[in-house]
Amino acid sequence: MNLEKILATENLCINDNLAPCIASCPIHVDVKGFIEQIQKGDFKSAYKILQKRMPMAKIIARVCDHPCYNSCVRNNKGGSVLISDLEKAVVQYGANAKIKKLPIRDNNKKVAIIGGGISGLTCAIDLRSKGYLVTIFEKDNTLGGRLRKKTEDIIPSSILEEEIDNIQKSGIQIKKGKTISRLDIDKLKCDYEAVYIGTGNWEEKLDVDNTTFQTQIKGVFCGGRIVTGNESIILSVSTGRRSAISIDRYINKKSLVALRDNEGSYKTKLKVDTKDIDDCKQVVINTKEDAILEAKRCILCECHKCYKACSHLQYEKLDPKAYIRKINQNERVILGDRYANKTINSCMLCGLCKTECPSNIDMSEIIRETRKSMVQKGKMPLSAHDFALKDMEFNNSDYFTLLKHQPNMNESKFLFFPGCQLCGSYPEYVQKSYDYLIQNLDGGVGLYLGCCGAPGEWAGREDLFEESMKNVSRSWELMGKPIIIVACSTCYYIFKKYLPHIKLVTLWEVLNEKGVSNEIKKHKKDLVMHDSCTARDYPNIHDSVRKILSKLGYGVIEPKYTKKNTQCCGYGGLSYFANKEFSNYATDKRIEEHEGDYLAYCAMCRDLFVSRGKNTFHILDLIFGENIDELSSKKGPTLSQRRDNRLKLKMSILNIWGEKIDLKEDYGDINLIIDQNVKDIMDDRLILEGDIKKVIGMAEENKNIFFNPKTNKYLAFRRIVNVTYWVEYEKICDDYKIIKTYTHRMDIQGE
Repeated sequence: MNLEKILATENLCINDNLAPCIASCPIHVDVKGFIEQIQKGDFKSAYKILQKRMPMAKIIARVCDHPCYNSCVRNNKGGSVLISDLEKAVVQYGANAKIKKLPIRDNNKKVAIIGGGISGLTCAIDLRSKGYLVTIFEKDNTLGGRLRKKTEDIIPSSILEEEIDNIQKSGIQIKKGKTISRLDIDKLKCDYEAVYIGTGNWEEKLDVDNTTFQTQIKGVFCGGRIVTGNESIILSVSTGRRSAISIDRYINKKSLVALRDNEGSYKTKLKVDTKDIDDCKQVVINTKEDAILEAKRCILCECHKCYKACSHLQYEKLDPKAYIRKINQNERVILGDRYANKTINSCMLCGLCKTECPSNIDMSEIIRETRKSMVQKGKMPLSAHDFALKDMEFNNSDYFTLLKHQPNMNESKFLFFPGCQLCGSYPEYVQKSYDYLIQNLDGGVGLYLGCCGAPGEWAGREDLFEESMKNVSRSWELMGKPIIIVACSTCYYIFKKYLPHIKLVTLWEVLNEKGVSNEIKKHKKDLVMHDSCTARDYPNIHDSVRKILSKLGYGVIEPKYTKKNTQCCGYGGLSYFANKEFSNYATDKRIEEHEGDYLAYCAMCRDLFVSRGKNTFHILDLIFGENIDELSSKKGPTLSQRRDNRLKLKMSILNIWGEKIDLKEDYGDINLIIDQNVKDIMDDRLILEGDIKKVIGMAEENKNIFFNPKTNKYLAFRRIVNVTYWVEYEKICDDYKIIKTYTHRMDIQGE
C-alpha cells in the first residue's frame, strides 16, 4: 500500500480553503465565523472573532471598503450578503465583549514606524503583539491620519480616541510633531533594527517589493497609499500587516518570501454549489433583528459535497482529509489498538464521494486498498466479513452453482447470470426471467448460477476474488464466449471492471427492447426511483429501468441523489455485516429522502428498505408479480431463507432439463421450531438455521451436550470455521425448539 500516494491525495481536498469572502479580504477576516455567530444572535462572540484579524476593529469595521462584497457567492442569488453592514452591527452591538489579553513579553528589538496613519498603526500593533519595542514618529500632533477626516456619524470621536489610547497603553512609544525625511533614515537604521514608512506620501520614489514590501534600502519597508496608490483603507491595513510579517522575518534572519502565496486578496480554490440556494433578498439593517436576518442569508460557504451526500462520512464525522489521516495512523500501528478498523470496514465503497467531489477524490478506492493491506498484514478482523465470505463460498459451491446451455441446444449466444442476491430473494422471478429470455431471444440462452465474487473484492481478499474471476472467465469460455445477461448491478460492475473482454447486457435492457406486458394492475402511481450504487456509472441501466416503468404505466419521481449521484442502500461494501448499526443508519437516511413508495432494481436494496419500514417494489414485482398491492410491503427473506431459496432454485430449475438432484446440507433433515423473535435475533447476529442444525446434529450424535433437568433444556456448542455457536433448545418429540442462540470468536478447548 502506497501511503505516500494516499497522503498526497489528502491535499486535493479543497474544503479547508477559505470562503471567497475571506480569501478576497486583504487581511482575511473570518467573515464566515463572525456571521455564524450573528446568526445565533451572539454579537459578543462575533466581535471577538472580528477583532482577531482586524486591528482597531471598532474603527476599521466602520470604514472598511469591503472588497469581499463582490466575491460573495450570493451575488446572483438575491444579492451579496451585506458584510460591511454586518461588521458595523457587530461593533455596535458586541464591542463591549470582555477580551482577555495576555501580557506582552518584550524581545528588546526596536522598530521605527514613520507615520501614525492606518498602515503605520497596523504595523505597530502587529509588531508590538510580538514583543517588539515600537516607536511611532508622527509629524502631526495626533494619530489616525485619514481616519480623523471621517465625520462623527461614521467614526465617533470617542471611539477613535479609545482605540488610540489602547495603542498607547500597549507600550508603543509615540513621538508626535516629528517630521522624518530621507536624510533621517540612515540614522534611524543605526538606532532601530528595521524601519517602516507609512506616511501616505514620500519625498523620493521607492522601489517596493510587492511580496515583502521591502524597499531598495535593506531593512526599510513601506506600505499604505505609497504602495497601494489608492484610498482603500483595508488595503492600507493589509500592507501594514504584511510589512510587519516581513520585518519580523528580517530581524530574525528568516526568508522574507517563503510561504506567502496567499497573503492579501486572492481567488480561493473553494468551489461552492449554489444550485439549491433560494433567491433571498437583502435585508436593510437598522436593528439587531435585521442583522440576524441578513446574516442568515449567508450560506457559510464550504464544499463538503462528499460529506453532505455520504452517510458514512456523516456517521463517522470525518471529511476526506481527516479520514486519510486516520487511515495513515491505522496503517502505521505495529503494536496496540488499530482503532480505525471498524470505520474502514463500514464504508459502502459506493463511489458517491468521487462523483460529488470537485477534485475527484475517491475514498472508496483508498479504502479498498486499505482493506487489502489489512488482509496482507493479517490485521483484518475475522468478524468483519466472515459471514459474507462464507456465503460467497456457499454460492460458488455445488449447492448453488449451475452452468447449462438452453434445453435441447448445444450452444449459447447468451448466458443468463441472475446473481446470488436475486436468487436468494426472488427465486420465482429468476425462473420467470429465464423463461422470458428463452422465449424472446434467438440463438440459445444458457443459465449460469453463481456469485460474481463481489464479497471478496469488498473484503480486500484478493485471493478469493481472483479465483472467482478465473471461475467466471473459464465458465464463459466453456459456454462458447456468449453475451452475458446480468440482472444484478453489482455483477455488471464487477464484470465490466475486471472482465472487460466479456460482452455484457443487462436484463433491463433486454426487457426494454423486447417489451413487457402492460397488463392492467391496480393503483398505478408515481414511484421514487432508487438507483443501485453499483450502477452509478452506467446510464444504460438508468435509462432502461425508467423506460420499462413508463411502458408499465408508472411515473418516476427522482430523489435528490439519483442516477450517477445515487446513495447506497446501506449494504454495499459489506457494511451490513461489518457495522449493522451504521448500515441501518444509511438505509434510514436514504428512505427518508421522500415520502412516496420506492422502486429498486436490486434485491438487497429493496429488502433493506422494506426491513426499515419503507414500502418498496422490485421492478420484477411490476413485471412478474401477483397481488401487486401487497408486494411493496412484503418483507424480504431471512438470511437462512435466502440460502434455502438458492438451493431450492437450483433443484427446481433443473426440471427444465428434466434433471433431478437431491442436495442437502449436513443435518438438513433436522426440524427446528423457531419463533419470530428468535429469528430476528438470528438474522441480526448472522446465524443461519443451517448452522444451528449442525450444532444440534453434531452434539446429539456425539452426546456432547449440557442438560439442565430443572428446566428440561439442552445446551450445545460447535465451532464452525472461525465462529463458536451456542444453542439452547428443547426437544419436542422429534423437533427441536430453539430458546436462545449466540456466537463468539473464542475456541472452546477440551471435551
